[in-house]
Amino acid sequence: YQRRVRADVATTTLIAPLCLLFRSFVRSKIAPRNTMNSFILDCLCLVFPITVSFTVLSSSAFRLSMIILLVTLCVAKASDIQPIKSHLSKYPFSELGMPFLNTYRALVNLCTIIVILAVDFLQIFPLRFHKRYTNGFSLMDTGVGSFIFSHAIVCPEARCKVVKVSRMQRIMNCLVSSSMLIVLGCGRLFVTWITNYAVSEDEYGKHWNFFFTLACVKLLTTLMMCLMPSFANAYSWIMATGLGLSYQGYLTLFGFRDWIIVGDNGDGSYSGGFVHANRPGLFSSIGYCSLYLFGLQIGRIIFSEKKSWADNIRCIEKLSLIAGFAGITSWLLHTQVDRCSRMLANLTYVSWQITHNTILLLGSYIVDIICAMYSTPENMLISGQCEQCIDRKSPPSCCCLLSAINKNQLFFFLIGNVLTGVVNLLIDTGSVSELPALGALFAYGIVVCGVTCLLFVFDINTKFW
Repeated sequence: YQRRVRADVATTTLIAPLCLLFRSFVRSKIAPRNTMNSFILDCLCLVFPITVSFTVLSSSAFRLSMIILLVTLCVAKASDIQPIKSHLSKYPFSELGMPFLNTYRALVNLCTIIVILAVDFLQIFPLRFHKRYTNGFSLMDTGVGSFIFSHAIVCPEARCKVVKVSRMQRIMNCLVSSSMLIVLGCGRLFVTWITNYAVSEDEYGKHWNFFFTLACVKLLTTLMMCLMPSFANAYSWIMATGLGLSYQGYLTLFGFRDWIIVGDNGDGSYSGGFVHANRPGLFSSIGYCSLYLFGLQIGRIIFSEKKSWADNIRCIEKLSLIAGFAGITSWLLHTQVDRCSRMLANLTYVSWQITHNTILLLGSYIVDIICAMYSTPENMLISGQCEQCIDRKSPPSCCCLLSAINKNQLFFFLIGNVLTGVVNLLIDTGSVSELPALGALFAYGIVVCGVTCLLFVFDINTKFW
């Protein structure tokens, strides 16, 4: 059963890059004339297909992907441009800032905000995709891991931008950026307490939440990298492996796993002191630090100098090998050592998240290459974006959704969380029938994406720290 669920999660998630490819060709055929048309096109090509693939069509995810692929091929065939390999050398890949990285990170955010509300509509969200609090694979368990991985691959250490910055300055910068996450975590804790909003303690503990985990991982990994010699940045996978193995050994050999799950009282309660009340959130941060360091190493592979398209192909080969090795490792660990647990963030979960996110990253990378093959100087295909989105000096006559999400990622996630809470307070999501539930989910997605696109059109950046 777990093998099938894991395959379902992979198949469902890969619909996102296919929708991205479909959107690129549709946009080349039907060029939007204004921002509203651009927004509607992105909703039709990205938001709606991803929403139905996670909900009412989740059991037919493979067939839906084949339909999207077939329609994409038909649109490509109907276009006047033919795939020419020589176009690759003329594609300004490096000048565009590696679009696949931007689209991958935006897709992670888009999928996350759709799922966090969809899970509350019990009539349309499949049970197999719900969170597994103790062990197992599910779609909902990929959220926090994907966020940490997507931030790790673009961190300053991955981009080799810390060479001329002192260690103390790096720590101070990290404290400043993490402070907002701590403020948001405290804000979420206060709002859930004041509104008596139901929050499962089995996820992180009594007081801990997602924002505290992000802040903790960022601070701990920065301190680790600063304490190590400068050359160690290039070998973060060694630190990640050592940390992951040590944490897994402690979980397995010393009974730490059972203590985190059942606690001192043996009943799984979260009473007592701060550490005991928040043990899943506190100690899972160790596993997430390991995931972050692995992501940092993969980021260095992606940001390595690429002078030709052969270098990009070699990068794809490396990412494929990493995904394959991590996939085999995670399944062996799950069956022979310790079952996958998001609650513990054990080594099995870490290796699964490396596989899951690297495959999604590869999907976005391949979409970029296909777009390059169909591009000409007159008609440039850029996955998830357009030339006007990249050149923000010109007046904005379009609004590409993924570009808008990338500009204000944290705000996009926050407004999704706030609206999710509002919807749950206004209606009983658990008893809503299929059609109204799907309609509410579509409306929610349009509102969240619409507000984010408005900020992009008016060139407003919500990150002020």
